[in-house]
Amino acid sequence: MTRFPRQARLTEPAEFKRVFDGCRCKASDRWFTVLAIPNGRESPRLGLVVSRKAARRAVARNRIKRQLRESFRHTQTRLGGLDIVVIGRPGIDLQDNKALAQALENIWTRLIKTCAGL
Repeated sequence: MTRFPRQARLTEPAEFKRVFDGCRCKASDRWFTVLAIPNGRESPRLGLVVSRKAARRAVARNRIKRQLRESFRHTQTRLGGLDIVVIGRPGIDLQDNKALAQALENIWTRLIKTCAGL
């Protein structure tokens, strides 16, 4: 069973800033934008940005973040040493869990292909 421990998260504002400023690979679709940079570690770390503009209600934002964390947990062994920030886009709260899971699987696959040589 894979977990989502604190070591697998971006927790400091400086860590998020480093990804935003130094973004070396990017993947996006209608619902998500994903930025990533190499982190010099063996395992990936995840940061989430789901604003009120993307999902008005806190319940919806929390549901989306749970979906993101769960998808990351299942994919993290394939992602390698990356710091990743996932940004939710407006209208994401209108999607059901199945649609979000499928969109995330497509995003992870594209991110793996895009960042393979870094």
